[in-house]
Amino acid sequence: MYTEEKLLAEIRELMDDEELYEMYEGAFREYHYYFDTTNYIVLNVYGFNDHGPVHVLLTTRRALELLRIIRKAGIETTAEKLGKPHRWSKFIVAFGALFHDIGNIIHRDIHYQFSVFLAEPIIERLVNEFEKRDPLLLKALTLNAIYTHDEKVQCTTIEGSLVTIADGCDMEAGRSRLVHKKDKVDIHAVSALAIEKVDIKEGSGEQPILIEIWMKHPAGIFQVDEILTKKVKSSLLRGRVKLRIHTGKNGETLEKVI
Repeated sequence: MYTEEKLLAEIRELMDDEELYEMYEGAFREYHYYFDTTNYIVLNVYGFNDHGPVHVLLTTRRALELLRIIRKAGIETTAEKLGKPHRWSKFIVAFGALFHDIGNIIHRDIHYQFSVFLAEPIIERLVNEFEKRDPLLLKALTLNAIYTHDEKVQCTTIEGSLVTIADGCDMEAGRSRLVHKKDKVDIHAVSALAIEKVDIKEGSGEQPILIEIWMKHPAGIFQVDEILTKKVKSSLLRGRVKLRIHTGKNGETLEKVI
């Protein structure tokens, strides 16, 4: 069971930057009504799953976990390649993850575009508090991370890739990214309830990212293939991610590189 306060504490530890964390927590609390309203519309109008405060915090936490792993593996972020400090990448993934889904308030279709539209003035203010020398570039990279979180859009930055992969990991039981009718039993419904746990860990060699998934029914593989796999393939980290899937069937474990 995820709670806002527990996730915030984990984000604070992963961020390891008190100034940045205070900005993040302040923005989360200030715009909490955005996340609540997004969730209300997604649940009651679109008939979809959780896209509210817990989802954005969980996506942030996982994006920061991924950032820590790739840094340890020696993979440069896009900000670093452009000569910027690593804390820029923390800012980009944190606020990219925080505001990536608010466009659902307007419409589910192309919600990633609406998210950029709604987030732009917020990111403008936050960037100007955080970066005085080159705020426009930081703003551009953060909005890019929001825009490319959808698997329909090819990622162009490492930070955006981390946000989209983190978003795709939110598929544990009751948190499915796939639409399914609550009163209908089909592959969508069975798959959405099959996955029990998702962990992001350090991998090895050419695949520094290991995503370990436990499921109680093999139907959960449908969820993995339709959401997480597509998001990884749209990222710049394709080929660097290994999935280890425990299917729950006779203790079978499957591994594959995406």
